Amino acid sequence: MLTEKQVFEIKILYREGLSKLAIARRLGIAPNTVNKYLKKEWCQMAKRGSKLDPFKDYIKKRLEEYPELTATVLFKELVEKGYSGKLTILRMYVATIRPKEKPEIVVRFETKPGKQFQVDWGTGTTIIADEKATVKFFIMVLGYSRMLYVETVPDEKLETLIQAHLHAFEYFGGYPSEGLYDNMKTVVKKLQKHKEYNAKFMDFADFYGLKVITHRPYNPKAKGKVERMVPYVRENILYGQSYSSQTELKNVLRDWLAIANQRLHSELKETPLERFEREKNHLNKLSKLYPIRRLNTRLVRDKGQIVYEERAYRVGKKYVGERVNLQVEGSLLKIYDGDELITVHPLKDQVEKRSLREYQALVGDAV
Repeated sequence: MLTEKQVFEIKILYREGLSKLAIARRLGIAPNTVNKYLKKEWCQMAKRGSKLDPFKDYIKKRLEEYPELTATVLFKELVEKGYSGKLTILRMYVATIRPKEKPEIVVRFETKPGKQFQVDWGTGTTIIADEKATVKFFIMVLGYSRMLYVETVPDEKLETLIQAHLHAFEYFGGYPSEGLYDNMKTVVKKLQKHKEYNAKFMDFADFYGLKVITHRPYNPKAKGKVERMVPYVRENILYGQSYSSQTELKNVLRDWLAIANQRLHSELKETPLERFEREKNHLNKLSKLYPIRRLNTRLVRDKGQIVYEERAYRVGKKYVGERVNLQVEGSLLKIYDGDELITVHPLKDQVEKRSLREYQALVGDAV
């Protein structure tokens, strides 16, 4: 007689598309035995009660509400309710009541340690402060180790993208020599016969000596290592969860990231952290941080002033006709000539908006 676990394995493998003969070979049992158990419901075959029995109604209710809820998330919830069984049994049971699509076979290309990282944006919904909220997040995955970095972001603008890169580089303690991207507008300005890259993003890449690689349009599997992490983050952090605030979400994400990087990778049979120990010494050292102010420039007009968010700020007549760099830090606007600080102004949040004609009188056409 087969054990409860073996019965579950038969059903799971059959749902994943394996033939009865293939299942028999994998489990080391007779094909007739596989056929016998597939003809009967699992509940009729179980000769003893399962530790999962008291929680099955709860599991079904949760899956009715959130059909894609993972067994890992359910396991955490059940443990809090007193479940003392193993994750394996729960995962098998969930598979029997929620049919799985047959996975598409994808050949993944491995890269050498320190060679490449992959980047993507992700979006999901969750409950924050008792209200449904859309959450955007940035993901970077190191190609060799699969070491993961994730942070929530307010938008997908260029400055946000570069700032998230810097946070990821700091988290890893360095960075690989090349990055793989899709054709996001912050990286690729025009997508024609010959791609035109965003000059400001390339300035960031050149600052670190990064080689920028983009895959052809409509081919997301080209960067599958990061693509598969988007639903992984969504399902484990956002889907079916609730948070009291954005701060709590960020704290949970930070703690979860440490756990996620210690998961056993199903294909590599190692954890990302174990492989990262071999990769970290191949990363380029993060000896300097890219000055974000280089992304934000203004032309100094004939009155020695610039316009920032419809407000005029004095720079000095000696800079008339030159472009200066701006950087906002808290309530202060810092103005630079290259890397040299020229002046600092408090942001004029309370100043009434002027008409275009008034601005032109002050500083000329706004840049």
